[in-house]
Amino acid sequence: MIRGLYTSATGMITLQKKLENVSNNLANIETGGFKKQELIARAFDDVNIANRSNSPDGRLRPIGTMQLGVMVDDIYTDFEQGLLKETNNPLDMAIDGEGFFTVQLPNGEYAYTRDGGFRLDSEGRLTAGNGCLVLDRDLNSITVGTEDFQVTGDGTIVLPGGRRVQLNIVTFLDLQALHRLGENMYAVAAGAPAPADQYVVRQGFLEQSNVNPLDELVKLIEIARSFESNQKAIQSIDETLDKAVNEIGRL
Repeated sequence: MIRGLYTSATGMITLQKKLENVSNNLANIETGGFKKQELIARAFDDVNIANRSNSPDGRLRPIGTMQLGVMVDDIYTDFEQGLLKETNNPLDMAIDGEGFFTVQLPNGEYAYTRDGGFRLDSEGRLTAGNGCLVLDRDLNSITVGTEDFQVTGDGTIVLPGGRRVQLNIVTFLDLQALHRLGENMYAVAAGAPAPADQYVVRQGFLEQSNVNPLDELVKLIEIARSFESNQKAIQSIDETLDKAVNEIGRL
């Protein structure tokens, strides 16, 4: 009976974390290039149960295993491409295919993003929406100075006068090794990025979030119902324990 309390409680804790994840996905429906996350749950490791009541020598004998509920095992990021929305803004760029834009954080480290809603800073350099510098293939900042430029499919920026500079678009062998930094950017703890090749850069477009609001709303309903079921189970067990202690205990 007590085991049922733990099982239901761990289920409710896991469901609460799933609710927080779904809420975050829904909050970023309008965030350009956002990639939804999924929580992966698993059962706790089985616990071996032993008993000496049926043992003639009084030694503990295994009688089976017991399972104590579920827990969050991992967080999976779905890197499926979102829809491309035309903006006709020459500073907006979308990657149609694999890869990430490379940017430099204020601390000098590199980060990666699918959000191509770029801007120009006071020095005419190309920056991400949060002000981080967008980098070229040589990991240098890109000075365009004007919005009068063209971007080819391979990410080459063609400036007035014929000067060319190519965006550093990279990919990773294991995309799940990327971790979120916030502001729609990712970093990688281990492993070097590799140049991407299966992509086309589309100027005047932005990639939309890949969150499907209907799917997320269905998940919210499922989570709410499961949470309610676990809550009722705890209430039922609590009432049974109350009777066992306060009524049966007086007999």
